Amino acid sequence: MQLIPLVFLLSTAAPVSAARSPLICTGWDSPNARQFRDGVAAFERWGTFDGTTIQPTRRTKDGVDRDAKHAFSHERWQWGDFAQALADLRAARPTTCRENYLMLYANPGDVDWFDDDGWAEIVNHWRLLARLARQGGLRGLLYDAEPYVKPYSQFLYRAQAGRDQHTFAQYVVQARRRGREVMQAVRQEFPDITIFSYRLFSDMLDLLESGDLATALEADTYGLQPAFVDGWLDVAAPGMKVIEGTEDPGYKANSLAQYQAAFAPLRLKIADFVAPEHREAANRQFRIGQSLFLDAYVSPPQDTWHIPHVGSTPAARLASNVASALATSDGLVWLYGEHATWWPHARDKPTWPDKLPGAIAALRRARDPITFARDFFAQRPAPKNLLRNDDFALTGPAAAPPDGWFVWQDDASHGQLTSAGGRIELRAVLDGVFGQAVAVKPGHSYAVKVHMKTQGRGLGALRVGWKTAAGKWTPGDKHTFVATGPGGADGWREIVGVVEVPPDAGLLIFMPSAASQFGESDRCWFDDAALAEIPD
Repeated sequence: MQLIPLVFLLSTAAPVSAARSPLICTGWDSPNARQFRDGVAAFERWGTFDGTTIQPTRRTKDGVDRDAKHAFSHERWQWGDFAQALADLRAARPTTCRENYLMLYANPGDVDWFDDDGWAEIVNHWRLLARLARQGGLRGLLYDAEPYVKPYSQFLYRAQAGRDQHTFAQYVVQARRRGREVMQAVRQEFPDITIFSYRLFSDMLDLLESGDLATALEADTYGLQPAFVDGWLDVAAPGMKVIEGTEDPGYKANSLAQYQAAFAPLRLKIADFVAPEHREAANRQFRIGQSLFLDAYVSPPQDTWHIPHVGSTPAARLASNVASALATSDGLVWLYGEHATWWPHARDKPTWPDKLPGAIAALRRARDPITFARDFFAQRPAPKNLLRNDDFALTGPAAAPPDGWFVWQDDASHGQLTSAGGRIELRAVLDGVFGQAVAVKPGHSYAVKVHMKTQGRGLGALRVGWKTAAGKWTPGDKHTFVATGPGGADGWREIVGVVEVPPDAGLLIFMPSAASQFGESDRCWFDDAALAEIPD
């Protein structure tokens, strides 16, 4: 049996490490400071999120709490208005929910860029919200530039009150000035702030192909935003970070390839939106996040935002897409929801685990597939093992593969396979595997496991490949899993992982493997192999 070489089997799955992008939730149920204080313990019990977005409120002299996220307005705010919100944030006791952002919206957006008095208020709004975020122990600000309410477009040239008196080029200069004023205020309050934006430049990528970005921006809804951000970079502290949230492409993505397509162009091109003198800083300080729209997983197929389930279930698609988003982000991954909640204060809505059954397991699996797989195999009763002859029973000589298993080595490898006592030994193998093909269902997910012990040099691993139902190798993702964590006193270690069957695959090829064993004393042993379908 011909097998593909090790180099072709490198995993495309995201590694589990301290560098994993945070996973946060946001949406219509985002709490205010009091709701965050009262509800964070219950929120953390979901065991799925690293943070959330928080709606700022200010208490005016009449004792009424008013929404304070709509920062682009003439409204006059005072720091004393935020005393209660600050007290609530300081009284909150999050333990795992630490990646939190205070919401700041570019609405109502009715202040012309040449209105000095109006912009003095906007700058003050940014200052006060940055102060509240820092003193309240938050990561930074969620900046949402989308035009939700009339007059709708702070960044659209033709929507400006002074468009008949000033050219677009003059507005660009003015927008940069206002961005500079805003960031000067923010820097004084919170120099190492992170500004997370649902959508920063991702809606304008096509304009980079126009031949003249400066001209193309004039008619765009967000045409003045690059200049505004240039103003940030004019004065921002080196520790300031900006996260582009890629809202629109992420809401529609339903595969690893689509998330890669959302990430790569922005990672490569995001600096092209700012002035040449800021491009090095943008490449260093800007990050790319990814998004998911939870309602799309439970909406009917005719809905514009519906995510097809690809022969699986909403929860299974959610698990796969969150894993893909985490694998293709160097900023954060955010889940937006409207018609359900993660928070106890929103009692008029169902919880997301009720509306989208299996959501909790899906998110845990996506965040940490190794721990998920280990817990999955540890449950009682144990999941059904789909491998045949999983105890490696022999009817032939010890040097032959066990019944139902095959063996393969690279042409340059001349190692030995032996079987005894229900275990397989690979010795002096430069590159080889023993394996088994198992029929699987496209779009479904499976957990894999094997125990391994090594001696001397070399790498023991578990490779997973794919074939069509007719037995031809597919060009889809291949995976290599290695042992994680310390081994037991006897030297045995566990290899576990989770895989999703590609659409064109019908056979999973389960392959414990060895590589780089250069001498007769270099060995690895395998035991306790298992493959089990993860219930949808």
